[in-house]
Amino acid sequence: MKRRFIYTLIIGIITWVGVLLFGPVGMVSMALLAVLAFFKKKFDEREYQLLYKTNNYAFSLMVIVMVIIHQLGFHGNVIMQENWLILSLSGFYIGQGLFGLIIFNRE
Repeated sequence: MKRRFIYTLIIGIITWVGVLLFGPVGMVSMALLAVLAFFKKKFDEREYQLLYKTNNYAFSLMVIVMVIIHQLGFHGNVIMQENWLILSLSGFYIGQGLFGLIIFNRE
C-alpha cells in the first residue's frame, strides 16, 4: 500500500511540474497512472477504512489547491487559467500520496 501512495505522490509532482513547464503537453504524464493497475491486491477492512480516510483528506487539499489556482488565475496567470482542472487533479494525487504515507505510518 505504501508503494501505491509513493507512486501517486510522484505522479502528482511530475504532472504538476510538467503542466507548469510545458503547458497542455505536460498532461501526457498523467498516463503513468495506468501502471497503478499492476499494484492491485486484496485489501482488508482496515486498509479500506484508512484508504477512505486518506481520500477524504486528499479531497480537502484538492479544494484548497483549487482555491489557490482560482486566485492566481485572477491575477493574470494564463497557465493556471487554462489548465486548472489537471493542476487540481495532480494536487489531489499529491495530497493522496502525502496523507496516505502519513496515515499509514502513524496507524
